[in-house]
Amino acid sequence: MNYDELAGLYALQYRDYRDDLEFYARLAERHGGPVLELGAGQGRVAVHLARRGVEVWALEPSAAMRRRGEADSAGLPVRWLPQTIATAEPGRKFGLIIAPFNTLMHLYTPAEQDAALARVAALLDGGGVFAFDLYNPLLIRADGALRLEGRYENEDGNAVEVYYHQEHHPAGQRLLTHYQVDELDAAGAVRRRRLTLDQRYFTRYETARWLAAAGLRGRLAGGFHGEPFEAASPVMVWTARRVS
Repeated sequence: MNYDELAGLYALQYRDYRDDLEFYARLAERHGGPVLELGAGQGRVAVHLARRGVEVWALEPSAAMRRRGEADSAGLPVRWLPQTIATAEPGRKFGLIIAPFNTLMHLYTPAEQDAALARVAALLDGGGVFAFDLYNPLLIRADGALRLEGRYENEDGNAVEVYYHQEHHPAGQRLLTHYQVDELDAAGAVRRRRLTLDQRYFTRYETARWLAAAGLRGRLAGGFHGEPFEAASPVMVWTARRVS
């Protein structure tokens, strides 16, 4: 999907999200740079790694997301690439490739998924690691009710309220999150926008077989500190290596 329309909302929602940063930083310090980040968004992870001296090649097809990332990473060792995962042509291999924060949930069909993972496998060096995290679909509770997601202040200093409701389509393993974004300007007028996030979720053993089909052996954790995966785990955290 095209994140250009979602860029402003994404900045409000996740500018302070830090749960995954130390996990990816530990991997980057262990494997060294450059690190290839898939779906780098606005550079939240890339900037964190670059501030620690790790060079990051940040792959992001959305121009609006990339502009914000380029501004935030100015002066840091981050190289931005306007490419998709399946078409990535960085011209080298990497010891660490990462896809943080549900990036792979925008691969909607088996063909897209296989093409992307084949490209990842081709870009890993011999001892390289592919690390990523995904939402745990066992936690989906999409009842269609409209809920308050959060209250924020945007870059113009205006108050913003974000509401959402979700549609779950289990036959297609799709989760649609519909946002209602209400911005209150200085004159007291409300500007309302409606946006939709489309995600295709992965199950545990589907992911393991997907990795194996690409010649990678995956290891699953239920958190960013190596916690065992359980039904109530908030995330599926995977690290994968090429099968020798």
